[in-house]
Amino acid sequence: MLDATAIVTSSDDGFHEPSQSPAQKRKAQAAKGEGKPKKFKTTEASVKPPTLEEIKELRDTRNLFHSNLFKLQVKEMLEELQLKPKYSSYIDSFLETFTTAVQELENALLDTCQLEVPLHLRKENLNFKFVTPTSAPMLIGAAATGTLMGPKFVADVALEMPAACFQKDDHLNMIYDQKRALYLATMASKLKRLTEFASIQFAYNYHANNPLKPVLELTPAGKMGKHLSIRLFITAPEQIFKLNRFVPSNNNIRPSLFGDEWKQGQTLPPTPHYNANVLFDLTLAQNQQLLLDSFADRRNFQDGLLLLKVWLRQRQLDIGYSGFSAHILAAYIVYLKQQRLLHQSSSSYQVARTVWNQLANSDWTQGITLAQEQPQQLSMLAGHYDVCFMDVTGYYNLCANLPLAVYKAVCAEAKLAVELLNDMKVNSFTHIFMQKSPLYTRMDNMLKITQPGSVDQLLQLHLQPDVKYDYANNSHPQLLKLLTELLEKGLGQRVHAILPVELPTTPWSVDSQAPVIGRCLQLGLILDPEHAYEVLDKGPATNEDAAGAAEFRRFWGEKSELRRFQDGSITESVVWAAATDPPSQKRLIVRQIVLYLLEHQLQMEASDVQYLGAELDIVHSLTPSFKVAKLQTKLQLKQDTDAEALTPHVIHCYDALARQLHSLEDLPLDIVTISGISPIFRYCEPQPLLPQARLVADRMHANQLLHVIIQLGSSGKWPNELGALRSLKTAFLIQIGKQLKAQHRLHWQLAKEGLLLLKQGYCFLLELAHTKELALLKQQQTERGITTYVDNPASRELERRQYILPRVNGGLHALYQMHGAFGATVLIAKRWLATQLLDNGLWPDMATELLVAHLFQQRQMPHTTASPQTGFIRFLQLLAHTDWNAELFLLNFNNSWTEQQISDLGHSFRSDRQSYPLLCLATAYDQQHAGRLWTSDECPSKPVLARVTLLARHALQLIETRLLSQRLTFVRPAHLFMPSGEGYDLVIQLKPDLVSNTLCYDLGSPFVQFSQRNFRLPQAGSDQLARIVEQLRAAYSDFAAFFYNPHGGKELAIVWRPASEFAPKAFKVNELQACTPCSGGKVQVSRDILLEDFKLLLKDFYLRVCTPEQLKRERREHTEPKRYFNRPAEDDTSKPQKKRKKQKNAPQTDSKKRLIKSKSLSALC
Repeated sequence: MLDATAIVTSSDDGFHEPSQSPAQKRKAQAAKGEGKPKKFKTTEASVKPPTLEEIKELRDTRNLFHSNLFKLQVKEMLEELQLKPKYSSYIDSFLETFTTAVQELENALLDTCQLEVPLHLRKENLNFKFVTPTSAPMLIGAAATGTLMGPKFVADVALEMPAACFQKDDHLNMIYDQKRALYLATMASKLKRLTEFASIQFAYNYHANNPLKPVLELTPAGKMGKHLSIRLFITAPEQIFKLNRFVPSNNNIRPSLFGDEWKQGQTLPPTPHYNANVLFDLTLAQNQQLLLDSFADRRNFQDGLLLLKVWLRQRQLDIGYSGFSAHILAAYIVYLKQQRLLHQSSSSYQVARTVWNQLANSDWTQGITLAQEQPQQLSMLAGHYDVCFMDVTGYYNLCANLPLAVYKAVCAEAKLAVELLNDMKVNSFTHIFMQKSPLYTRMDNMLKITQPGSVDQLLQLHLQPDVKYDYANNSHPQLLKLLTELLEKGLGQRVHAILPVELPTTPWSVDSQAPVIGRCLQLGLILDPEHAYEVLDKGPATNEDAAGAAEFRRFWGEKSELRRFQDGSITESVVWAAATDPPSQKRLIVRQIVLYLLEHQLQMEASDVQYLGAELDIVHSLTPSFKVAKLQTKLQLKQDTDAEALTPHVIHCYDALARQLHSLEDLPLDIVTISGISPIFRYCEPQPLLPQARLVADRMHANQLLHVIIQLGSSGKWPNELGALRSLKTAFLIQIGKQLKAQHRLHWQLAKEGLLLLKQGYCFLLELAHTKELALLKQQQTERGITTYVDNPASRELERRQYILPRVNGGLHALYQMHGAFGATVLIAKRWLATQLLDNGLWPDMATELLVAHLFQQRQMPHTTASPQTGFIRFLQLLAHTDWNAELFLLNFNNSWTEQQISDLGHSFRSDRQSYPLLCLATAYDQQHAGRLWTSDECPSKPVLARVTLLARHALQLIETRLLSQRLTFVRPAHLFMPSGEGYDLVIQLKPDLVSNTLCYDLGSPFVQFSQRNFRLPQAGSDQLARIVEQLRAAYSDFAAFFYNPHGGKELAIVWRPASEFAPKAFKVNELQACTPCSGGKVQVSRDILLEDFKLLLKDFYLRVCTPEQLKRERREHTEPKRYFNRPAEDDTSKPQKKRKKQKNAPQTDSKKRLIKSKSLSALC
């Protein structure tokens, strides 16, 4: 750790104040002359102008940070990242102890090593003898440059093997790697015997998941070991081998090492990646010295690198064999300094920003170098690697193992960071540094190959021997190269990138054998939404490019066929789906292509791989229990349809209705606008809507109502009294209904909310909107008789519903047209919240839609997801990690709000936080109600927000565990979309014949077994269960919280309020609800009385009440599910089965009578 007194702070650093500004000197001089307090008059002469330093600081804050808040946030984060003195002191003391212990070691033979050697290679007679190191150990990496970063600090120590350990040809056939591993094992064995290291835990690990780079991890005992560990690297002196032996064109692994034959005189294949592996050790000392010269005593460079490391770690692009390590970032800072793009006095923020800016516009495929004189041409070196960044010697490529796709992903993230910094409308600090974005949240689809037998077969049959020599038979990079080349050729423009998803290896005991790693692969595919779901792949025309057409046929095999197109061209092509297929089917096209290529090109069976991409789409699909074939409709519907595929039919019907409304004649006023406001008009309705609405006995029956707002032309004849105006609106609706009946033969009925209309199996509810009604609702008279207009809850709700919601509906519909995954993501999110027993009364549906829209609007990631499943994972991550008290979600549709308006809203939100709801959502159409329109203090409440956060974290943990594990199975939807049975006090089971089942795919409930399906159509607009739950919450929310699944749930879960609500209290006439007398003249709320009130409100819906523990016990005792329809009467349960025949003439119970369906309603099921 660097001494604080030795740190040099730049004069224009954005985070540190000057040591003593002239303003402070003036204060000090004034303080010297203090005697009696003097009164000063504030005049222009007494106000002195700011100093040059103050002006410079203000200018830097404005130009660099855009706001003082960003500057303070970065400064505070850097203070928290600094290494504490106790850890730096421990590292220094450990290095001193370790140096003394190493110098006292004696030479020994290999036989004295009692530990396992952490390397899987052939055991050959190497004549190896342990020789005491001649060079002292030294700190390397972040520990040497002063850029260690937590939460687990890892200090790296390098120990150089003496030259006496090596012979002339040790650079061939991996002999160097074997000796290195033997030396490490012997060193660990000797250190473990010393008393100074008795309390330290010894373990092996692989550096960067490289099986040829084992390191020794030393973890201190106690609390220190929880936050600090030390890694021991074994290196070699540079002079033992000539560096030009390891140029990329040379071969250092002979085919005979793996038992392969090679023809005499044939050129040996180059091994550039293995050569770079050895050069890492040989050049480590020089590269480390270069970093020390640039970072030592330069706090601005150290802090700049810390900022970059935080940014990189949050995106998990630095993990594994193919990761973009922080060492590359440190070397790139040195490179920019050499190129005079960074100055020594640049602030830490300027360092980070310059690195991002240069990375975003860089091209390392042609090669860059840190060497003053490059021994070989960069173009020749770059031909052997995807990315080329040569070190100070000019021989070692720092990016030798870095795939091109990972490099481009880092460049895309850097470009996004610069765009966020330049955007005044967003809080860039949160997006860049605070938000954790795991790599799997960027992947639209994932491919997993985890069976070692399948990996060995692939490498043996389909890989060239020179690739095996190049990677020293390391399976992971070989498999990565094979699959990425195949998939990039097959998918083409359908993907932005194909990235490996790796996990860091876990340490193992020094007494255990080294694990075999790399025999599995997980690939993540980032899809291009514009091309990913194209149904056709066109090849070259046979008459124009015969060779290309032949190659196309060879690559695609039997899938390729010759087709003629409308433009007259005849080309080879592959068809993957029909143009009329629903979106959910088109999302499987990439999966279909990948699996076909693996089978056709690599002969892999479907059971050997798992492709993850659309497993959660089932939650909004139509339940198999409902038979579409029995539905009387002219639409061509399939049994395997879903809510998203059914939405266009509804919108087409709505468009036809709008045309009919505009064509009406003989209306007193013309219809100006017609706007649908139901979620289905913006592709956000999770329950499949079928055309099954019917007119039965002069009453309309429908599962859902489609709300439509109609605005009429202006007129000055509207009455000035609210009741008269609403009566006139009703008369208009009646006139519209009569005209529709006469001109288009549409059935209509007048309802309290508006005009019910039946068209093509869908039920619409028409509402009239007029601005005068809104003005009359706001109108108030003061005591002096002055008329004023004041917002109130009724006026806000009317304005939101009839004027703001139509505009938001249009904005969300346009967002769906831009991002096809938006609608399906909302469907999955709404289904998840509903299955967690959170209805619209606890968590508003509009909150879900706007939060998902916020994810698609904000540039939090370089590429917008094309997969609804990935969109749902990002939604869970938003719920799990958001600080609701500090976050304002703003949806600026069409960029309607200016920067000043956004800044003013943000300032109002921060300064007056208590006046805004806990979940604060604002759109560009909210006007003066921004932030207070879509949610309230009660919906969602603080406990509901806490519960949603907890549920989202648990769901994320399940998904991440399965995604990153080596299992070939993804998490089952039932595990995510079934509520937890824990945490509830009571469960009220409802009669299943009175609660209609949802048309969504039913995944079950932890409280109620599957019962007979009930698809009975309710009366249009009469959701009795939702109305009863609303009444329960209005009357008893002080004593209990009520949860139920609005998508066909057949239970009502109850959580009692804290015990303090049920404690004895003083007798008050207006507080006697559900109270019983108790001692001392006090009264107490009784839970039994409350339950009786609940039963009274539920009436016929009530079946029984029990606890979750009772339900679990019943499930254990009864293997077969208990069904309500064959449930015996409670009085007869104790009688034997044989005596039931004697009760043949016994009268039926009332519950049995209620199961008899009317003929008209039976026809609808």
